[in-house]
Amino acid sequence: MTKHVFIPDTQITPGSDIQHIIAAGNYINDKKPDVVIIGGDWWDMPSLCSYDKPGSKGWEAKDVQEDYDAGCLGMDRFLTAVRGRGKNIHTPRIIMLEGNHENRIHRAAEDPHNSKFRSFLGTQVFELDKYSLSIEYNSFLEIVNVDGIMYSHYFLNPDSLYTNAIGGTIENKLRKLGHSFTMGHQQHKQTGAIYTATGERRVGLVCGRFYQEDLDYLGPQKNKQSWSGIFMKLLS
Repeated sequence: MTKHVFIPDTQITPGSDIQHIIAAGNYINDKKPDVVIIGGDWWDMPSLCSYDKPGSKGWEAKDVQEDYDAGCLGMDRFLTAVRGRGKNIHTPRIIMLEGNHENRIHRAAEDPHNSKFRSFLGTQVFELDKYSLSIEYNSFLEIVNVDGIMYSHYFLNPDSLYTNAIGGTIENKLRKLGHSFTMGHQQHKQTGAIYTATGERRVGLVCGRFYQEDLDYLGPQKNKQSWSGIFMKLLS
Protein backbone atom coordinates (compact mmCIF):
# COMPACT_ATOMS: atom_id res chain seq x y z
CA MET A 1 0.00 0.00 0.00
CA THR A 2 1.34 3.43 -1.00
CA LYS A 3 0.96 6.37 1.39
CA HIS A 4 0.75 10.04 0.41
CA VAL A 5 0.67 12.99 2.81
CA PHE A 6 -0.81 16.22 1.46
CA ILE A 7 0.11 19.51 3.17
CA PRO A 8 -2.36 22.32 2.33
CA ASP A 9 -1.46 26.02 2.21
CA THR A 10 0.55 27.12 5.25
CA GLN A 11 0.83 30.83 4.26
CA ILE A 12 3.70 31.48 6.68
CA THR A 13 4.31 35.14 7.52
CA PRO A 14 6.81 36.80 9.86
CA GLY A 15 5.74 35.92 13.39
CA SER A 16 3.56 32.96 12.39
CA ASP A 17 3.20 30.18 14.95
CA ILE A 18 4.79 27.13 13.27
CA GLN A 19 4.39 24.56 16.06
CA HIS A 20 1.68 22.77 14.06
CA ILE A 21 4.08 22.52 11.11
CA ILE A 22 6.75 20.92 13.29
CA ALA A 23 4.08 18.57 14.66
CA ALA A 24 3.16 17.61 11.07
CA GLY A 25 6.82 16.83 10.37
CA ASN A 26 6.98 14.60 13.45
CA TYR A 27 3.78 12.84 12.35
CA ILE A 28 5.26 12.18 8.91
CA ASN A 29 8.45 10.81 10.45
CA ASP A 30 6.36 8.50 12.63
CA LYS A 31 3.98 7.27 9.90
CA LYS A 32 6.63 7.21 7.14
CA PRO A 33 4.60 7.87 3.99
CA ASP A 34 6.14 7.24 0.58
CA VAL A 35 5.37 10.71 -0.80
CA VAL A 36 4.85 14.13 0.78
CA ILE A 37 3.11 16.73 -1.39
CA ILE A 38 3.38 20.35 -0.28
CA GLY A 39 0.38 21.99 -1.92
CA GLY A 40 1.72 25.52 -2.41
CA ASP A 41 1.42 28.88 -0.66
CA TRP A 42 3.98 27.77 1.90
CA TRP A 43 5.45 31.26 1.65
CA ASP A 44 2.71 33.86 2.01
CA MET A 45 4.77 36.83 0.66
CA PRO A 46 2.40 39.61 1.86
CA SER A 47 4.99 42.24 0.93
CA LEU A 48 4.41 41.45 -2.76
CA CYS A 49 0.62 41.41 -2.68
CA SER A 50 -0.58 43.31 -5.75
CA TYR A 51 -3.51 44.74 -3.79
CA ASP A 52 -1.20 46.58 -1.39
CA LYS A 53 -0.17 50.01 -2.57
CA PRO A 54 1.90 52.75 -0.90
CA GLY A 55 -0.28 54.36 1.74
CA SER A 56 -2.47 51.30 2.36
CA LYS A 57 -2.77 49.93 5.90
CA GLY A 58 0.44 48.27 7.08
CA TRP A 59 2.18 48.66 3.71
CA GLU A 60 5.29 50.37 5.11
CA ALA A 61 5.87 47.59 7.69
CA LYS A 62 6.14 44.75 5.16
CA ASP A 63 9.53 43.43 4.07
CA VAL A 64 10.37 40.96 1.29
CA GLN A 65 13.41 39.52 3.09
CA GLU A 66 11.40 38.92 6.25
CA ASP A 67 8.75 37.10 4.20
CA TYR A 68 11.42 34.90 2.62
CA ASP A 69 13.01 34.18 5.98
CA ALA A 70 9.72 33.29 7.69
CA GLY A 71 8.89 30.60 5.12
CA CYS A 72 12.48 29.31 5.11
CA LEU A 73 12.44 28.91 8.88
CA GLY A 74 9.20 26.95 8.68
CA MET A 75 10.60 24.73 5.92
CA ASP A 76 13.81 24.10 7.84
CA ARG A 77 11.95 23.06 11.01
CA PHE A 78 9.47 20.96 9.04
CA LEU A 79 12.07 19.01 7.05
CA THR A 80 14.24 18.49 10.12
CA ALA A 81 11.26 16.85 11.83
CA VAL A 82 10.34 14.83 8.72
CA ARG A 83 13.83 13.39 8.36
CA GLY A 84 14.29 12.64 12.03
CA ARG A 85 17.53 11.33 13.49
CA GLY A 86 19.23 8.19 14.74
CA LYS A 87 17.14 5.12 14.00
CA ASN A 88 14.18 7.24 12.89
CA ILE A 89 15.65 8.62 9.65
CA HIS A 90 12.96 8.95 6.98
CA THR A 91 13.57 10.16 3.40
CA PRO A 92 10.27 10.28 1.51
CA ARG A 93 9.82 11.68 -1.97
CA ILE A 94 8.92 15.35 -1.45
CA ILE A 95 7.03 17.30 -4.11
CA MET A 96 6.34 21.02 -3.80
CA LEU A 97 3.67 22.74 -5.89
CA GLU A 98 4.11 26.46 -6.39
CA GLY A 99 1.08 28.42 -5.23
CA ASN A 100 -0.23 31.81 -6.27
CA HIS A 101 1.50 33.38 -3.24
CA GLU A 102 4.93 32.12 -4.31
CA ASN A 103 4.02 33.18 -7.83
CA ARG A 104 3.81 36.76 -6.54
CA ILE A 105 7.61 36.70 -6.68
CA HIS A 106 7.63 36.04 -10.43
CA ARG A 107 4.96 38.66 -11.10
CA ALA A 108 6.93 41.22 -9.11
CA ALA A 109 10.12 40.36 -11.00
CA GLU A 110 8.34 40.89 -14.33
CA ASP A 111 7.18 44.37 -13.31
CA PRO A 112 9.39 46.91 -15.16
CA HIS A 113 9.54 49.05 -12.01
CA ASN A 114 11.35 46.18 -10.24
CA SER A 115 13.89 45.38 -12.97
CA LYS A 116 16.86 46.16 -10.75
CA PHE A 117 15.65 43.60 -8.19
CA ARG A 118 15.20 40.66 -10.60
CA SER A 119 18.21 38.76 -9.27
CA PHE A 120 16.69 39.01 -5.79
CA LEU A 121 13.07 38.31 -6.74
CA GLY A 122 13.15 34.60 -7.47
CA THR A 123 12.35 31.27 -5.86
CA GLN A 124 16.09 30.49 -5.76
CA VAL A 125 16.17 32.43 -2.48
CA PHE A 126 14.14 29.63 -0.91
CA GLU A 127 17.38 27.60 -1.13
CA LEU A 128 15.46 24.33 -1.37
CA ASP A 129 18.56 22.55 -2.67
CA LYS A 130 20.39 23.03 0.63
CA TYR A 131 18.37 20.41 2.49
CA SER A 132 19.41 16.79 2.92
CA LEU A 133 15.92 15.85 1.69
CA SER A 134 15.59 16.69 -1.99
CA ILE A 135 12.50 18.65 -3.04
CA GLU A 136 10.92 18.47 -6.49
CA TYR A 137 9.74 22.03 -7.16
CA ASN A 138 6.95 22.50 -9.71
CA SER A 139 5.88 25.76 -11.35
CA PHE A 140 2.56 27.45 -10.63
CA LEU A 141 -0.41 25.43 -11.93
CA GLU A 142 1.83 22.67 -13.27
CA ILE A 143 0.02 19.33 -12.87
CA VAL A 144 1.93 16.47 -11.28
CA ASN A 145 0.52 12.95 -11.58
CA VAL A 146 1.54 10.75 -8.66
CA ASP A 147 0.22 7.19 -8.52
CA GLY A 148 -2.81 8.10 -10.60
CA ILE A 149 -3.74 11.28 -8.71
CA MET A 150 -3.38 14.74 -10.30
CA TYR A 151 -1.89 17.33 -7.95
CA SER A 152 -1.78 21.08 -8.53
CA HIS A 153 -2.19 24.14 -6.32
CA TYR A 154 -5.52 24.50 -8.05
CA PHE A 155 -7.16 23.49 -11.32
CA LEU A 156 -8.81 25.65 -13.94
CA ASN A 157 -12.29 24.85 -15.23
CA PRO A 158 -11.65 23.32 -18.68
CA ASP A 159 -15.09 24.52 -19.85
CA SER A 160 -14.42 28.17 -18.97
CA LEU A 161 -12.49 30.90 -20.76
CA TYR A 162 -11.49 32.38 -17.42
CA THR A 163 -8.42 31.46 -15.37
CA ASN A 164 -10.06 31.26 -11.96
CA ALA A 165 -9.89 28.13 -9.84
CA ILE A 166 -12.60 25.59 -10.63
CA GLY A 167 -15.56 25.93 -8.28
CA GLY A 168 -18.70 24.11 -7.24
CA THR A 169 -19.16 20.80 -5.47
CA ILE A 170 -16.51 18.10 -5.36
CA GLU A 171 -18.67 16.03 -7.73
CA ASN A 172 -18.75 18.95 -10.19
CA LYS A 173 -14.97 19.28 -10.02
CA LEU A 174 -14.48 15.54 -10.62
CA ARG A 175 -16.80 15.50 -13.62
CA LYS A 176 -15.21 18.61 -15.15
CA LEU A 177 -11.62 17.46 -14.60
CA GLY A 178 -12.28 13.83 -15.53
CA HIS A 179 -9.61 12.46 -13.20
CA SER A 180 -8.80 11.84 -9.54
CA PHE A 181 -7.24 15.00 -8.14
CA THR A 182 -6.10 16.92 -5.08
CA MET A 183 -5.76 20.71 -4.80
CA GLY A 184 -5.30 23.44 -2.22
CA HIS A 185 -6.05 27.17 -2.52
CA GLN A 186 -9.66 27.06 -1.29
CA GLN A 187 -9.96 27.20 2.51
CA HIS A 188 -12.90 24.83 2.84
CA LYS A 189 -12.53 21.06 2.87
CA GLN A 190 -14.17 18.95 0.17
CA THR A 191 -13.82 15.21 -0.29
CA GLY A 192 -15.80 12.87 -2.49
CA ALA A 193 -15.92 10.31 -5.24
CA ILE A 194 -17.82 9.53 -8.41
CA TYR A 195 -18.03 6.44 -10.61
CA THR A 196 -17.86 6.40 -14.38
CA ALA A 197 -20.13 4.29 -16.59
CA THR A 198 -17.44 1.61 -16.65
CA GLY A 199 -17.16 1.51 -12.85
CA GLU A 200 -13.92 3.52 -12.56
CA ARG A 201 -13.79 5.31 -9.21
CA ARG A 202 -12.47 8.87 -9.24
CA VAL A 203 -11.71 10.62 -5.96
CA GLY A 204 -11.25 14.31 -5.21
CA LEU A 205 -9.84 16.35 -2.36
CA VAL A 206 -9.82 20.12 -1.86
CA CYS A 207 -8.26 21.85 1.14
CA GLY A 208 -6.26 25.06 1.24
CA ARG A 209 -5.64 25.74 4.91
CA PHE A 210 -3.00 24.53 7.32
CA TYR A 211 -2.40 27.52 9.58
CA GLN A 212 -3.61 28.70 12.96
CA GLU A 213 -4.15 32.41 12.42
CA ASP A 214 -7.41 33.96 11.25
CA LEU A 215 -7.19 35.99 8.06
CA ASP A 216 -8.69 39.48 7.96
CA TYR A 217 -10.14 39.10 4.47
CA LEU A 218 -12.14 36.00 5.48
CA GLY A 219 -13.95 37.78 8.30
CA PRO A 220 -15.22 36.20 11.54
CA GLN A 221 -17.68 33.77 9.93
CA LYS A 222 -15.53 32.32 7.16
CA ASN A 223 -12.55 31.95 9.50
CA LYS A 224 -14.70 29.78 11.74
CA GLN A 225 -15.92 27.74 8.78
CA SER A 226 -12.45 27.07 7.33
CA TRP A 227 -11.05 23.60 8.07
CA SER A 228 -7.33 23.33 8.85
CA GLY A 229 -5.18 20.20 8.78
CA ILE A 230 -3.14 17.74 6.72
CA PHE A 231 -4.16 14.51 4.99
CA MET A 232 -2.79 10.98 5.01
CA LYS A 233 -3.90 8.98 1.96
CA LEU A 234 -3.70 5.21 1.67
CA LEU A 235 -3.58 4.07 -1.96
CA SER A 236 -4.14 0.40 -2.68
